[in-house]
Amino acid sequence: MINHNIPENLLEIRDLSIDFNTDEGIVRAVDNLNLSIRPGEVMGLVGESGSGKSVTAKSIMRLAPGNAIIQSPSRMTLNYHDQAVNILKLRGRDLRLVRGDAVSMIFQEPMASFAPAIRISDQIIQTMQIHLGYDKDQARRAGIELFERVGIVAPEKRFDQYVFELSGGMRQRAMIAMALSTKPKLLIADEPTTALDVTIQAQVLDLMLELREQLGMAMLFITHDLGVVSKIADNVTVMQRGKVVEAGSAEQVLFQPQHRYTQRLLDALPHLDNLPEAPVHTPAPLLSIENLSISYPVSGKGRKAEQFTAVNNISLDLPEGQIIGLVGESGSGKTSLGKAMLGAAPISSGTVEYHRTKKKVKFGAEKAIKRKRLARTAQLVFQDPYSSLNPRMTVRDIIAEPLEAMKLTKSRAETDARVIEVARRCHIEVEHLRRFPHAFSGGQRQRISIARALVCRPKFIVADESVAALDVSIQAEILTLLKELKEELGLTILFISHDLSVIANLCDWVCVMKQGELVEQGTVRQIFLDPQQAYTQKLISSIPLLESKEKCPSGSPELLHIAERPMPAVSFVSI
Repeated sequence: MINHNIPENLLEIRDLSIDFNTDEGIVRAVDNLNLSIRPGEVMGLVGESGSGKSVTAKSIMRLAPGNAIIQSPSRMTLNYHDQAVNILKLRGRDLRLVRGDAVSMIFQEPMASFAPAIRISDQIIQTMQIHLGYDKDQARRAGIELFERVGIVAPEKRFDQYVFELSGGMRQRAMIAMALSTKPKLLIADEPTTALDVTIQAQVLDLMLELREQLGMAMLFITHDLGVVSKIADNVTVMQRGKVVEAGSAEQVLFQPQHRYTQRLLDALPHLDNLPEAPVHTPAPLLSIENLSISYPVSGKGRKAEQFTAVNNISLDLPEGQIIGLVGESGSGKTSLGKAMLGAAPISSGTVEYHRTKKKVKFGAEKAIKRKRLARTAQLVFQDPYSSLNPRMTVRDIIAEPLEAMKLTKSRAETDARVIEVARRCHIEVEHLRRFPHAFSGGQRQRISIARALVCRPKFIVADESVAALDVSIQAEILTLLKELKEELGLTILFISHDLSVIANLCDWVCVMKQGELVEQGTVRQIFLDPQQAYTQKLISSIPLLESKEKCPSGSPELLHIAERPMPAVSFVSI
């Protein structure tokens, strides 16, 4: 049944200005923002890291940090249960009813969003019991079904695990399932597919659009991936430095942009129409892997422990001075393989050998290695910039730590000079070196992680999803930086990513993994233009490229066939 009484706008934001009280004084994060979302509409919110996207989203949920100041005459109105609710005035029980029931959010970092000491199943079941009135068995069945729909393998088993037992991509899928579990009227999705491989990303986007049609669910979809925006958004709002610089239909903003900033974002997108040629000569290997296997215990103790094989009998040479792309779906073993190359993951069998070092370095299951021996030669850029940065250290101290630990500089002045040099190369403002990690967005934190890995001038870097959290323009700059470092320093990089368009534009060689095995490898042109394996073909066909298509008008009747569910009685405070 079509509800003809639905108000024109589900959410209206008017004159929103948000300041942050920092050690350097008051900083304006959002400046006089106006935004409206209609029932059933997908609004894409794009812009560079630090432009105010996430701050805006969190303010809708009333989750802005404690040092945030929402300035008058800011107003947020949610038209819910035939009432115009001023979100900024909600308190206590009224606010809890809006969160989850009316508005739900997929957070950018799932590891920080789940309670680490409580099973995922308990958290999702409790959420569904509170907001949907389900009993425990009903909530469990619905939760497992959602896990299956977002592409989680063995959903019944994964449902009862803790968040730290899942890979980065699996955590993000679990976060999406939890946010969708309450069937909200407005879903705020803050970089919801950043950690997902292309096939699961396509599956999750289809699920979101399906629920949009079934429930009349509106979405505020925050992302730096303009290819994804072109596939899912009805309208697009572009932010720069806290201000809206362009807004309109997705077709108009993405294909007829008026503002120079929007044009710059589009120009920075990776393309698949100019793939690099293969190197003329194949360099000697810097690193050789022979018959490498990695297994982890998942249950039981001792000999009876059940083992999960993350990497299965892989042999591989990494040529010196090359960028090698490692791709595959979440859980395929990419991160485990990368960590094993650095002596940071347990090896069940096989060996890892470095050839271009002063002293021979070879290690395996029987012969462990002290991580410090490899530190000057090999470094890791972690996938998660939130948990990998010490929250009690300043950015300067975080970047300087490898230099001081390995005694690579002789004085504080020399250390500071090296820190400033690498900070500038990674586009970190020098004045930001005095701040702590919590003061930065996800993309800015990832730049700090990259700077820390580069500061000791290693020969080999494992970059694990190192640009996944970056917007397209900064991503392009970091990729250009990595290419420059490869040429200038002969740097060898293992670039782990689910973003195949980035792999195509950056790498010299590509390796494809599936369920712990190496299924295909070759030059960029071989893999992308003539893939031999059906799995590789599936990955490439799922790449979200910027494309024009006719979209259903926002809020049109065909989007509003709402499968109504029983709603709790709600009474809000007067506004």
